Amino acid sequence: MATFAAILGTLSRKSILVTACDTYPGYMIAREILKHGSKGFKEVHAGYFKENKLVHLLKHQGAHCVQLSIDDEKAICDAYGKADVVVVVPPVSDKGWGKGDCCVYLHAAVKAEVKGLVLCSKVNADKMREMKMLAPLYAMEEALHKIKDKIKCVSMVRCSFDIDLLWLFRDQVAKKHKLCLSVDKDAKFAPLVAEDGAHGLYNMLTNERFPAGIYELTGPEKLSFVDVAHKVSGAVDKKVEYEHVSRKDVEHYLHHQGEICENEICFIGDLFEAVSKKMLCEQTDDLARLLDHEPMTVKQFFSKNAKDFNPRSGDDADASD
Repeated sequence: MATFAAILGTLSRKSILVTACDTYPGYMIAREILKHGSKGFKEVHAGYFKENKLVHLLKHQGAHCVQLSIDDEKAICDAYGKADVVVVVPPVSDKGWGKGDCCVYLHAAVKAEVKGLVLCSKVNADKMREMKMLAPLYAMEEALHKIKDKIKCVSMVRCSFDIDLLWLFRDQVAKKHKLCLSVDKDAKFAPLVAEDGAHGLYNMLTNERFPAGIYELTGPEKLSFVDVAHKVSGAVDKKVEYEHVSRKDVEHYLHHQGEICENEICFIGDLFEAVSKKMLCEQTDDLARLLDHEPMTVKQFFSKNAKDFNPRSGDDADASD
């Protein structure tokens, strides 16, 4: 079976482009590739819709950053023309997400004659078609299926819920000792850590042991958010409780934080709904195989990042704000 590593071995340029690097998933993948230097790819291009701190960090790390938009197919084709391999991370921050034709990011790969293409999606995306901000994922999967025979090497990497999303709710934990989300308290899911997912994808691209194909990446355990709150408690050394709140409350909180755009807030709302509907409860060993070791657990993630979930200097630990 075809492997990305075998194709890379025949190329002199060895360049890769990752889209949506102004979102955390895209940033983490590009950062992982850059971390390995020329061992894997000599050139790393990072596509983004809106320049932000993540884009600035990638520029500092050596990425060639280029602005892309769903509404500008020519710019996408031109950017793809500089890459041998393209990793399409859903451009959720783009104003056209959920409105325009997101599949342009896949059709452009054929026009630009890239050698390899990876689509990042979500586990059970086909069941999420009724949710406005998740529906484009399934449309992109369908588009990939139609063009896969026109590109030498094609993979689809479907991920479960990224536990890193809870970093956006760190002030709840630090100040209120609560985790307040719009997810049914009994709903189980198999969260993974974005760092593991990015490392697994990099290994799939560079290790000949891993053929192109479909990979379902999940964490090593099934948990509810009540369980997650308990894991957080153990990591930050204080009791943290889970509280089920409305989607409107979550969106209000995220707007107040001011760290992500409207599209991303709505996307997260739909993800929480998908968890409640048990669409992200499947668990596989694909990530463990790609990593060649067990993925990070939720407790390990919070232990590693405990300082982010504790009151920062100058913060009032009272819940009044």
